[in-house]
Amino acid sequence: WRPAAAMLPMAMGTPQLAGPITPEMQEKLHKIKFCVIGIYVAAVGRLCTGDVPFNELLCGIVGIFLLKEDDSVSTCYACLASSPLGQCAGPGGGGLGCLMPFLFISSFNCVFLALRLTTGGPFLLLSFIFQFTGAVFAWRLNTEVSANMADLTELGGPGGQGQPLTQPLAQMRMFPPAPGGNDQAGGRPAGGGGGGGGGGPSGGGPTGPGGGRFVAFQGSGQRLGG
Repeated sequence: WRPAAAMLPMAMGTPQLAGPITPEMQEKLHKIKFCVIGIYVAAVGRLCTGDVPFNELLCGIVGIFLLKEDDSVSTCYACLASSPLGQCAGPGGGGLGCLMPFLFISSFNCVFLALRLTTGGPFLLLSFIFQFTGAVFAWRLNTEVSANMADLTELGGPGGQGQPLTQPLAQMRMFPPAPGGNDQAGGRPAGGGGGGGGGGPSGGGPTGPGGGRFVAFQGSGQRLGG
């Protein structure tokens, strides 16, 4: 688990929010911030009691990148972003792109911490509580972000432009009818009937000189060599 967690990219799986963060999302990020602070407190406590809080530190680092827009952790974020760890945060440098890694790491840490709750001491229990709570808020926040992106997709974009083509192709006219009522695509009157009301083949054929109907392969030809 530890080698896999160390190679985990910090930006994956979360749809990018096209618009500004809503007040509901900001409220959950505020709660996640206190969970991240609690994870660091539990990590320091475990370190002082002789334990190695590697998983807590990893989860806390991802949490700082997740809270890049928060002014209260801006100094800590700037320090991590300027370190080699900043390359793992993706092109956006953190933000909601780190939401799924935070949810993934905190959830798996809770699974392993649950096996040692009775023997790990009070700081391990504190770490379990804060990481479990942070995972719950991260899951709820990811649900809201996904729902927001689904709504924008149905509207065709952030501004409601570019709606998908839902009209049947039968309603789209390539050639509008002429002012005289004739259909230019078919060469027949719009009513569908031929001249004289019969609707037969004599109603709409081409005419030759003198008003008569034009019939192909008629007339006399010229004899060659005669």
